[in-house]
Amino acid sequence: MIIFLVLLVLGFVIPGVINYNPADAEVVEPRLCSSDADCYLFCDDVPAQVLCSQNLCARNSCEETDYYEYNAVPITFTLLIENVTPGDRSNSRDLFVKFDGEKVQLFSSKLLLYQILEKAGMMYDSDCLIFDKKQFCGEKLNMQLNGNNSNAYRNYAPRDEDLVNITYS
Repeated sequence: MIIFLVLLVLGFVIPGVINYNPADAEVVEPRLCSSDADCYLFCDDVPAQVLCSQNLCARNSCEETDYYEYNAVPITFTLLIENVTPGDRSNSRDLFVKFDGEKVQLFSSKLLLYQILEKAGMMYDSDCLIFDKKQFCGEKLNMQLNGNNSNAYRNYAPRDEDLVNITYS
């Protein structure tokens, strides 16, 4: 019985020792966040802005690729949502999306509409607009881009001077 236990322990320990790679040892855990300011990194003593999306930082170490690169010159567009002012619902600690009434400034060109609305406490997909524990779904939900009906919904990446109008009644 003792020999069996020794062989069992060795069976688990030896493969771990043989396959040990110090580069694999540095695993960075995902960081929870409530705003972009919670995700700041210091890379080479320089602060790096990191997007907070779905309550997780999009980048957790300086070695990771920064998909949502921060741009100092924003993309500005107009966002109209029936009976809602997104700016009243936003967090001032968010760095990538700034609301000023109906005007929205994006500091990354790769942000999609669902990520922008998330910064205003809303969820949006092709079927429903959800906020304040209410769902607005179905055929009454409509999105217009620059005056034309659109089916892009959550996957639309706004461009400079766009007009996005979402109605749900």
